[in-house]
Amino acid sequence: MKVSENFTIEEFVPKDIFSVYGDKSIQFIDPKIIKFAQWLRTSLGKIVTINNWHTEGTYNLSGFRPPNCAIGAPLSQHRFGRAIDLKVMDMFPSDVRRYIVDHFESDHLSEMISTIEDGTPTWTHVDCRPVLDPSKLNFVPFYK
Repeated sequence: MKVSENFTIEEFVPKDIFSVYGDKSIQFIDPKIIKFAQWLRTSLGKIVTINNWHTEGTYNLSGFRPPNCAIGAPLSQHRFGRAIDLKVMDMFPSDVRRYIVDHFESDHLSEMISTIEDGTPTWTHVDCRPVLDPSKLNFVPFYK
């Protein structure tokens, strides 16, 4: 099921969740994170990958992570459907982060995301967690 111009619900949920809930998996995803993913895809004009298990790829837990998932912190924003780990074709994560920072105010990204993880090696983590001052982009360190 398409959830935006360039994304399907499968890209935001793991295979085991989609196999149970199908298109109803949308209930696990915050619409703001979908809106952001589409903004980034459109703005950059490059392929943005979140999960790609549905096209025989290896990414399965880059969006929503169910409670029984062993990856990430127990209260990770992924568990609330408010986070994605994305990869942009032909861009390093540091360049993606810089692009987001440079466009945060002018493109009103505070309506979509609030937080970015700094220092991720091969992906860019963004989320839309509630924050005290949504007008500022929050940076959290990447923990291994």
